Amino acid sequence: MKKNIFINSYPPVSIVILTFNGSCYIEALLFSLLDQSYPEELMEIIVVDNASTDNTRSIVQKHFPSVKLIALEKNTGFAAGNNHGVKHAQHDFIAFLNQDTVCHQKWLYSLMHVMLTDKNTAACNSNIIFATPKDTLDRVGQFEYLEYCDLSILGYGRYHTIFEEVVSTRLLSGCAFVIRRSILRDLQYLFDENFWMYAEDTDLSLRIHNLGKKICVTRDSIVFHLHNTNVKIRAKSLSISAKAIMNRVFAFYKNLDFAEFMFFYPVLLSGGMFKIFEFQIKPIKKAVLFIPFGLFSVGCMILALFGLADYASEKKRIIKTRCISRFSILKKIIFKLP
Repeated sequence: MKKNIFINSYPPVSIVILTFNGSCYIEALLFSLLDQSYPEELMEIIVVDNASTDNTRSIVQKHFPSVKLIALEKNTGFAAGNNHGVKHAQHDFIAFLNQDTVCHQKWLYSLMHVMLTDKNTAACNSNIIFATPKDTLDRVGQFEYLEYCDLSILGYGRYHTIFEEVVSTRLLSGCAFVIRRSILRDLQYLFDENFWMYAEDTDLSLRIHNLGKKICVTRDSIVFHLHNTNVKIRAKSLSISAKAIMNRVFAFYKNLDFAEFMFFYPVLLSGGMFKIFEFQIKPIKKAVLFIPFGLFSVGCMILALFGLADYASEKKRIIKTRCISRFSILKKIIFKLP
């Protein structure tokens, strides 16, 4: 593929990939990175392995000697694992990818084009296309549509499909994005490790908004997110959902002052009733589960109130240093302001 003639003026980028038992994914992802239109010498690829028990590490060591492998002794969770990657990253722009992704050849170039064009953009998401491992992935074609996740008026993520090139969003998805190191210095950290995983990207997004900075998503930076289409409601998935629901409450508590949180908390409770309709399950199953899952969600949000004290000191710091006016974040969410 012919490289863009202006690419040599682009800066080096650190790319952090957190893995955990990702042997069935990691090879395809790393090959897609080494086949980018962005010069390989400008990419620092870092794989942080969260104590995998499969052969993920050996695949990286054997087949990708240019990749920096950080082998952790225990599973530290999604938030802390990615934070480890930041510590080892050397460059002023840091990109993050889930292990179960494959990148279009223009993925990094298109991300960096947005970041260099608009200096007020703190971070930019890729166009995340859901696919299965059996799908044929077009890594060179042009896509006319943009798929992205944004915060709904009820406080949870909702997916949209539009036909625009670059749009502002309220939510930075942790699946595939790039962020400026200068923003991380202002934020003091990437992900809150108390979250372990789930809603850590919501918290990051709200902290970026409190700095008065912008988050974008671009159509031409395409990432294929491989996933299992067979979603089942089981005890383990309910435990995961409970953690995600409670973390969503913690994220908003941290980033809103008392009046803002008291205003928005009833909205979060209402949102918990309707989140079931965002799941990839059959409509009849959604209808059957609406009341029990709604009650479960509301119960988790009420239970979360007993954990708010753990975030009180960080909340005080964030509100004290915020660069926006009161209710600005809620206006962004409710009225879809850029």
